[in-house]
Amino acid sequence: MNKKSKNKRNEFKEYNIKIFKEFKRSLKHIVFDETLTLYILRPIAFVFVKMLYPTNVTPNQVSLMTIIVGIISGYLFSRGTVTCFVIAGSLYFFCLVLDCVDGMIARLKNSGTAVGRIIDGVADYLVGISVYVGMGIGFEKGLINLDFLPINHWWIVVIAAVSHIFHAVIVDYYRAEFMAHGLGKSTSTWEEKKKFTAELNKIKHLRGKLLEKILIAVYLGYSHLQLFQLDKKEEYDRKTYYHSNKLLILLWFWIGPTASAFIIIISAILFRPIIFFIYTIGLANIYMIVLWIIQVKTNKKILINNK
Repeated sequence: MNKKSKNKRNEFKEYNIKIFKEFKRSLKHIVFDETLTLYILRPIAFVFVKMLYPTNVTPNQVSLMTIIVGIISGYLFSRGTVTCFVIAGSLYFFCLVLDCVDGMIARLKNSGTAVGRIIDGVADYLVGISVYVGMGIGFEKGLINLDFLPINHWWIVVIAAVSHIFHAVIVDYYRAEFMAHGLGKSTSTWEEKKKFTAELNKIKHLRGKLLEKILIAVYLGYSHLQLFQLDKKEEYDRKTYYHSNKLLILLWFWIGPTASAFIIIISAILFRPIIFFIYTIGLANIYMIVLWIIQVKTNKKILINNK
């Protein structure tokens, strides 16, 4: 190997190391991401991050783009044809990628904010609503045979949507708790709720803060749903919590928002909604109940302020 070729090889190696370091800096802690997000969506999203990073595009603008693409996806689902379902499913996948891009840019530019996190969450729900409503309207067109359903397809869509939301809420809760109690990398859901309550009290009499008030109020409602049975702060030994829950948190990810979204995408591209119904309403709910029973028993054994 001549000197010129060796230099090029070294430059290429150094460039790859630099890119990999940037990619790692753009990631959340590994426990924050579902398996499908970390190994499929993040690498694809990083391509867009590299394109957008030198520009003035902000994370919140990317969140707005996510909402727009999600609404278009929902509209195409509503058309009910095979072609539209395939395109809608592909656009929904692009939404998942964009949903990663905003946070990755925020971390690289160190421009993340608490309100930005809430906007990101609101975008997820707006996209989800668009997709579910679009699918319901699409099924109405009758191009997909749903005669096998025991009840009207709208009831099935609503049950699936509620199941999807509940899965997302419980996975998000146990992920936040693992980060707080097992790793000490963030505050618990209980502490987050107290922090945002204080922030809302601080700005509620100020003018020009309407959007922030609405977003924080929505987040507090979401936190209340997660903590509806919790009347006091839970305390755990960090090492004990980590070792008791490290497998459980990975198991929770398989009914998380990304896993559910992938099932919708696969069902749309194959034009087989039965896959989506069986997973979301049947398998995922059974899985959630079993795992929740195990989780509650596990945490009860190691709860410090329960002894």
